[in-house]
Formats: sequence, structure tokens, C-alpha cells
Amino acid sequence: MPRTEPSLEQIEGAITDLLRTEEIAALAVLDGTGAPSVSTMHIAADGLRVYMHTFARTRKRSEMVKDGRVSYVVSHLPSGGYDERFETRSLQVKGRAALVVAPDEIALAARLSREQFPWAATSGMFDQVKGPEEGQQAFFRIDPVQAVWADHRVGLMWRTLLDFTADGSGLSAMQPYAELFTSQG
Repeated sequence: MPRTEPSLEQIEGAITDLLRTEEIAALAVLDGTGAPSVSTMHIAADGLRVYMHTFARTRKRSEMVKDGRVSYVVSHLPSGGYDERFETRSLQVKGRAALVVAPDEIALAARLSREQFPWAATSGMFDQVKGPEEGQQAFFRIDPVQAVWADHRVGLMWRTLLDFTADGSGLSAMQPYAELFTSQG
């Protein structure tokens, strides 16, 4: 039976849903030598963009300020393991990290975090986030540039390559994952 390929609009909806329901992502930043360094982070989504919270004196904060090129992966892995493998989906993003400095965007990131993380609603953790030079906490916004979307609900091992709009707020194009290998000969 031939599978039905999802449209760009359907993929964008599925990604938005994944980013709002999954709390944890693995974030890769580049150190001063260009080597990747990975941290597990909480994410709060605003459409296709995500916010990540960190503290002032962390390696990842320093490295993202120096070089905003980042990558992250977020996945839905069903609790049923192998028996539910056709529900697995993941997003691998290459993007740009920007330190959030505007008070209204800091407030947005804090609100989204409280909404997305049940534990944060009453913790007070995001109540004192201020500008980057004023406090011990900071938010970064990750604007997506390119991604690989894998959705086993479409078919086992089904993937597509995605491009995002210049501001990262929408998808602009998709192409078959196999095209990644056609230029390699």
C-alpha cells in the first residue's frame, strides 16, 4: 500500500505539537575550538522557535554568546518502546541562538515555560529572570534554519529535510531525505 506523504502544512503542525508537548531537548553548541558540546535542556516553544533557559555562569551560555550556531534534537519516544515504534517522531534542528534581552520577550519566554512545564507554574523559577547583565538567569531563543523531521507514523524510517523562513517562524520548503545522499556520489 503506498503511503501518503504529509504536506508542508501538516509537518509544521506536527512539529509545533511536538515542541509544545516534549519538555527536554539535547542542545549542541560550539566551543572556542569549534568542537561540539552537548547539554540536556528544557525547551519552551513559540511555534517553531524555542526558548531555552540557562544560568549566567555556564559553559553553554558563554559559548552561545560567542557563536550562535547551535543544533538540538527533540523526540517523542512512546512509553511502550518497540511495540509503539510507529508513534516515534523526532526533530533535528540546525539554528541560530540569540540571547533574549528585551523585557517583553523575556516575559514571553517565562510565560511559555510556565505553560509548558507543569512543575514551573508554581516554582517561581522564572520570576526573577532579568536582562543578561542584571541577573543570574538568561533565556536564549533558537531560530531554526534547517531540520530533519522523522515521523514513523508516516512510515518506519520516514524522514524529510526542511528549510525554514528567514525569521524561523515557518517552514519554507521540504525535500526527500534521500536527496541528502545524491550529491555524495
